[in-house]
Amino acid sequence: MPKPTLRPKDSQNFWNFVLSVAFSCVLIVAMYEIWGKHGDFPHSIPLFDALLLALASFRLTRLFVYDKIMRWFRELFVSKREVVKDGATWVEMLPADGILRTGHDLLGCPWCIGFWSALVVTFLYFTFSWAWLVILFLAVAGAGSVMQITANAIGWTAENLKLDAHRKEETNR
Repeated sequence: MPKPTLRPKDSQNFWNFVLSVAFSCVLIVAMYEIWGKHGDFPHSIPLFDALLLALASFRLTRLFVYDKIMRWFRELFVSKREVVKDGATWVEMLPADGILRTGHDLLGCPWCIGFWSALVVTFLYFTFSWAWLVILFLAVAGAGSVMQITANAIGWTAENLKLDAHRKEETNR
């Protein structure tokens, strides 16, 4: 018989459920709008456009979850208080409760925000002709992010290999 797992009691389940229902409602409304505009659901899109949608969704996800410029938005979902320590003033971030906590949890989850950004980008693509240019812009920025992340990973790997080689060299002496 499997051993039971223990976890702290979480009062957020209600708000997580509410946000899940909200996502489902937004998805249904978006699908209805797309169907109304086209008279049917699109059955395919060009591969290039699908790649643009994926990169645009990726970029929006990084923007909301990681980028410093959107910190102000993420901080709307936490309680803050100033703390003076060693003569310097710091801001202590405390998780809020209720719907704000759920928003905070959502904004800290790239997989969760990925669903929302994919929904927004796809809805815009199928609904508004002007959105293609916005999606293209986000996709180019997303491709730039992928290249930067890749370059950083290659650089860090090379630096770690050099450090390992130096350590081995020192221990062999």
